[in-house]
Amino acid sequence: MVASVANSKRDERHNTEWSQHFTCYTLGSALGWDEALCASRQIPHFSTPTRRPTQSKFPMKLHAFLISVAVAFIRTNAVSISYETVAPIAQPEAVTISEKAGVKFKPQVKMDGGCTSFPAVNAAGETSSGLPADGGNYGCVEAPLGSQVYGRATWYKGVWAIMYAWYYPKSFIAIVGTGTHDWQNAVVWIDNPAVGTPKILGLSTSKKSETDYMKPSITTETFKSSSNYDKAKAPIQNVNVTSVKLVSTSILGPMFLRSTPEAGEFQDLIMWSQLPEAARTAFAGKEIGDVPFSDANFQKKLGEAWPF
Repeated sequence: MVASVANSKRDERHNTEWSQHFTCYTLGSALGWDEALCASRQIPHFSTPTRRPTQSKFPMKLHAFLISVAVAFIRTNAVSISYETVAPIAQPEAVTISEKAGVKFKPQVKMDGGCTSFPAVNAAGETSSGLPADGGNYGCVEAPLGSQVYGRATWYKGVWAIMYAWYYPKSFIAIVGTGTHDWQNAVVWIDNPAVGTPKILGLSTSKKSETDYMKPSITTETFKSSSNYDKAKAPIQNVNVTSVKLVSTSILGPMFLRSTPEAGEFQDLIMWSQLPEAARTAFAGKEIGDVPFSDANFQKKLGEAWPF
């Protein structure tokens, strides 16, 4: 009887140790931990158990599932930091045809009213906390570390589409804050990025409205928060060589982008393919709003923006 109790306790101890090893080293492998981390947490090395447990407390399939959920949670829930401390990612040298076209056709933007654009995520994958809806545009009119424009490009229905997107720490209707996090984007449609002199075929700018702001009849659709676009075909007005001139403004509804004859500013461009993995992963979640160029949204937004 005594021997049976001792064996039971020994098996339980082995089970616990093996479970600890499995959890630590599986997570460590997925997240890039050093093996010393497991040791520093006083978890014995894998070789410590003299044998694999004969019966685990948890079924192995369930155990593995729980660990995979934990890893996914860690990866998709990026750390959020104060919005004004998010540093933009320096514009890297353009190497590929897509990257060179992205730089060539990068828009210039004038910020007029509401909030200016800020970086959404830094190189480490830390995301902007944004700003609460109240407080007007206090703390929102200037990005102390500089801003950022994000780009992603692909062929869409035989036309090369370059989406440029800007992040704002809060959203507005006129001068009234309405929520935390906002995005605006523009799609420049060109014939072929690989030819010597690509031509702009169209321009689509997000406006977050189903109806024209200047129409006398204002309905609930005017303030509908969805990604709709103003669309234009070539010849495109207000283009400085290859850079379209845009203004980020607000009239009766949310902030939106439109073409303007006035010169604007350029932000450092980071294309999707150039983003550090941690930053790209951060865009997969909802921590910084509805990202228009994320894997979940990109093709859908191009469909909404299609001007032809």
